[in-house]
Amino acid sequence: MRLYVALAHFEGCPFDFLNSKAALRGALEAAVAAGPFTLLEVVVVPFSPQGITACAVVSESHVALHSWPESGRLFVDVASCSTLESVRRAVAAIGGALPAGRLAVLDERIVDPGGARAP
Repeated sequence: MRLYVALAHFEGCPFDFLNSKAALRGALEAAVAAGPFTLLEVVVVPFSPQGITACAVVSESHVALHSWPESGRLFVDVASCSTLESVRRAVAAIGGALPAGRLAVLDERIVDPGGARAP
């Protein structure tokens, strides 16, 4: 089995978006639809004084978002046993859901019995 993983870091994102449970849930839903992945459950956990971790558990693995509103940063973790393209589409959908910001880092890996490697 192969696992396709993308870790992304967005910068310059609006505080209000990154601190909104509804906005991050919407970004997760967009990523799941773009995959397309089979959604099993969504968990959205706000932190005090700010920040949210949101995760979509999907049949193929997961989509996770971790926000730092005070610094305008969003960390994205997408893993899937389907295809690398599905992971890329999910990351792109999250970027498209952001009202502002830019993709600063994208690290992609393919994990299989031989180890982990860049595509």
